[in-house]
Amino acid sequence: MKRFGVLLDCSRNAVMKPEEVKKLILFLEKAGYNCLELYTEDTYELEGEPRFGYLRGRYTKAELKELDAFGKEHGVELIPCIETLGHLEKIFEWKEYAGICDCGGVLLAGEEKSYRLIEKMFAACAECFSSRTINIGMDEAHGLGLGQYLFRHGYEDRFGIFLGHLKRVSEIALKYGFTPVIWSDMFFRIAFGGEYVCEEGEIPAEIAEKVPENVQLAYWDYFSFRESTYTNMLQKHRAFHRPVWFAGSAVKCCGFHSANDVSLDRLGKSIRACLKEGVENILITLWGDGGNESPVAAVLPSLVYASECVKGNFDVGNAARKFR
Repeated sequence: MKRFGVLLDCSRNAVMKPEEVKKLILFLEKAGYNCLELYTEDTYELEGEPRFGYLRGRYTKAELKELDAFGKEHGVELIPCIETLGHLEKIFEWKEYAGICDCGGVLLAGEEKSYRLIEKMFAACAECFSSRTINIGMDEAHGLGLGQYLFRHGYEDRFGIFLGHLKRVSEIALKYGFTPVIWSDMFFRIAFGGEYVCEEGEIPAEIAEKVPENVQLAYWDYFSFRESTYTNMLQKHRAFHRPVWFAGSAVKCCGFHSANDVSLDRLGKSIRACLKEGVENILITLWGDGGNESPVAAVLPSLVYASECVKGNFDVGNAARKFR
């Protein structure tokens, strides 16, 4: 693997304290991981934006710089993971951001104020992180072009809106020396009527060709139960002729308990497909949808198993011994 890492959800009601993030970094170092993404929708400090992450436990710039240095010391690259289109519901609770909300949690594409805010996001990440890889989200933007955008511009092709926005954001990324990675689902959702994981159909070549050259794609899939599904979707991503990441999950988003049994099954099948398809960047996500009720410690066994799978060892008993 070029990058084999974990994504830590620091937005859904649980911004992990810096000292606890350090403990996780030490675990990841021992378990064979080399990067950690901090998923922060609005939970980081932005210059001149006092309501961004207000009362949400956001990280200060000093804390992020300290974590970045600690990760580097232990061979774990800290990668910023932000949102530049969807999943910004929390900032839209404040009137200051009403003018850049399309609908729901979706940022208003094509609006210059939106890009001024996004530039502040990149400036903050460039200051706090030494990594120049950045996950910029853009997933699950279901209401794109159907809210305030529709009232201002009328109905437009949603691929055009999405690609236009991606171009603007990728240019800002280039300005700050970042290589942006986006979740790939919106390409499939727009093309196939809302579906992401699909057995049939291909992304139109004219769409794939318009993805900016500096953009990489991440295919996320947490619950498909057949190895062939992962293989099929990874092959569909080849249409973009861009480096592809895969994101699986150590499932902890379903309440107060983990689901290690599900994780072991799905991670084994998905990582096997990744190895066969030559995927060089893999993330194991620790999402906290619903309030982050399950502790990270509950899924550490799944992280050890994923690490063994990446080495080609799919025996659960071996991973259990390694975990102990």
